[in-house]
Amino acid sequence: MKLQRIRFYKRSVIVNWLISYISVLLVPIMISGIIYAATWHVVESEVNRANESVLQKMEQAIDSNLGGIERLSMEMALSKRLGGFINVNKPLTDNDYYDLVNIANDLRVYKMANDYIEQIYVYYKNSDTVLSTREHIDSRTLFETIGAKDDQSLEEWKAFFGKRYIQEYVPITTQEDGPPVKAVMFAKSVILDNPDLPGAVILFIIKDSKLLENIRTPNDATVAVLDQHNRMVASTGFEERPDFLAHNRLPGKNGLLYGDVSGEKAAVSYTTSDSTGWKYVSMIPAELFDEKMKYVKNLIYMSIGLSLLIGGLVTYLFLKKNYNPISVLIRSLSTKSGISFEEGSNEYGYLQEALNNTFAEKEKIGQRLERHRNAIRSHFLQGLLKGRLEQNVPVHESLAAHNIRLASPYFAVLLFHIDHYGKFASSGDAQPQKEKLAHFIMMNVAEEVAGLQHQAFAAELDGMLACIVNFDETHKASDLDRIAEQVKRFLLDHYHIRLTAAISGIHQELEGISRAYQEAIAALEYRLVMGSGEIIRYDELPSSESGGGSAGYYYPLHVEQQLINFVKTGDYEKSKAMIDDIIEVNVSSASVSVPLAKCLMFDLIGTLLKTMDEIGTGNKREFINRVNPVDRLIGCETIKDMKNQIGEVLDQVCRSILEDRSQGQSQLSEQVIAYVKQHYSSENLNITMIGEAFGLTPSYVSKQFKAHTGEALLEFINKTRLEEAKKLLTGQTMPIAEIARRVGYADINTFNRIFKKYEGITPGKFKEIV
Repeated sequence: MKLQRIRFYKRSVIVNWLISYISVLLVPIMISGIIYAATWHVVESEVNRANESVLQKMEQAIDSNLGGIERLSMEMALSKRLGGFINVNKPLTDNDYYDLVNIANDLRVYKMANDYIEQIYVYYKNSDTVLSTREHIDSRTLFETIGAKDDQSLEEWKAFFGKRYIQEYVPITTQEDGPPVKAVMFAKSVILDNPDLPGAVILFIIKDSKLLENIRTPNDATVAVLDQHNRMVASTGFEERPDFLAHNRLPGKNGLLYGDVSGEKAAVSYTTSDSTGWKYVSMIPAELFDEKMKYVKNLIYMSIGLSLLIGGLVTYLFLKKNYNPISVLIRSLSTKSGISFEEGSNEYGYLQEALNNTFAEKEKIGQRLERHRNAIRSHFLQGLLKGRLEQNVPVHESLAAHNIRLASPYFAVLLFHIDHYGKFASSGDAQPQKEKLAHFIMMNVAEEVAGLQHQAFAAELDGMLACIVNFDETHKASDLDRIAEQVKRFLLDHYHIRLTAAISGIHQELEGISRAYQEAIAALEYRLVMGSGEIIRYDELPSSESGGGSAGYYYPLHVEQQLINFVKTGDYEKSKAMIDDIIEVNVSSASVSVPLAKCLMFDLIGTLLKTMDEIGTGNKREFINRVNPVDRLIGCETIKDMKNQIGEVLDQVCRSILEDRSQGQSQLSEQVIAYVKQHYSSENLNITMIGEAFGLTPSYVSKQFKAHTGEALLEFINKTRLEEAKKLLTGQTMPIAEIARRVGYADINTFNRIFKKYEGITPGKFKEIV
């Protein structure tokens, strides 16, 4: 690799450095951009402030005059002379025409009260009369004068004036004595004391030129006024409202934005009136706005250009200076270690890979040695436990090779079975690794606890942990209990691992280790009876010489028959309590061996299945396939687990028995419901009649119906009759007495009383409502 040249490759460290330097170089460029954005914001704010000032003055002037017109409309609406003509009908009399002349004079006076008013109309709906300061016309002529120019139909026009109350501004096109002129119409309804009369509407016509005639706008600026319905009220440069000037494009009360107006870019300022909801908009060409930013933009461009030029030169010089030491180091390492460096590769990656390979190789060698040492030692201990020792190698040499020094000829074996892995419990691919870690921790804890007074050697065997205890000068069985208890407590407190411990007797010489292991295995099997998490001693087992033993278990025929009777009634609580007592009697005294305990559990399951046979349950085969009680017992590891499984099977057996009984009750209830719906019109329908129809006592039918439906049978009969009565009251014109007779009530008073009890009102009131 030549030092004089810098070669750029995609993976080379040169590229990483270049990216870093360019990132630093981008900082002044970003700052320049931020300065430009801030300057733009300042200029934008100043332009917006100037435009807002003009728009606010326009808003104040227009709102003030419109407010005067609204007050004038209120005064006119309260005028007795204007209001008195509302009641006039067609045809008009001479007195009516005289009144119209007086009203027209009043309108001239009102018109002079506000310079914005171009014309005033009063439309009297009752007589279809429209009166202005100059003439008296009808509604169609008014429509042709101020309504027909805006693509509005006569029906739409009449619908507008047909509203009960009107008070709003509407853009219009008016044509009285000249060409069509854009204007704004303010319509105000005259409030009437009598709401049944059609009423009248006062119309004020305001030309849009009047709205903007005293408004001074900046040079080249266009002003527009939009009402709250997105209609253009007035403008100084538009015939129609551009699409850009829509309410959804002008959010908020005021603001400044850019848009395309009539094919040209423009800066648009706007504000919204609080009183009318109108938007006042000022638009100036974007070119005038951009001129203010040209000088600042040129300065920014110059700053960015200088930054790129000077920064690029400095970047190149530093790249060359910093890369030379790396190049020398890689060339030296490649030559001495024999690891070639491919040109274009990442230099740091090459250095890291070379170091990782060295350390990894060293670690593999150490792990291989340690793994073989532990495996050989564990294999030797497994041979001691199972009584398989190599005949060709003396025992004392094997002990010395594994650094095992015996303190005495007395031995015992502890077996630990993991009931729950606690913090190491998981699922998936990680479980085997976590189990190995848990076993490793258990081996170290067992050796350390036992080694406080004696020597201990732990090995993993058939999924369990076996600990060989070699006693010191003294050998006491109580020491084994202490070791097992301390190991259990430590693993439970620190790792939440739950263990079952089995303790053998004490034997002499190495040959006694295998006998101690067999005893520990036998003690651990008794975990089925004692349950998980116990410390089981071989000397205390029923089958041992010191423990006595039993030839059977307690489950006599009269107890089995009593259990069958409880199950037949579906009484889960009593059946469960009796099964618990049977298990407790057999297990509490520890007098039952493992095979007999299993037989007891299978006998209990057999009793449950026998009960289903005796009561004739039809779905027994389907029940066995679904619940599978035998396989569930076989999969249990302890009597406690078996007890729980028998409880679940018992619960499902009792449920099945109760369901079979309730099914018969359900069929009776459905038949009674059908019978009532068929005979509700009979006056003789009652509980006695239903009992006779089904061949049962009335009290039994009523009790079964109540138990299944939750409703009294007499109430169901009344509700059924009332449902039919409501249908007749709704769709028929027959007398109430006839309706009562048709639904089974001979006495109309009884019908009225029961109807009011359930519906809250009498049948007559119900018929009036519906």
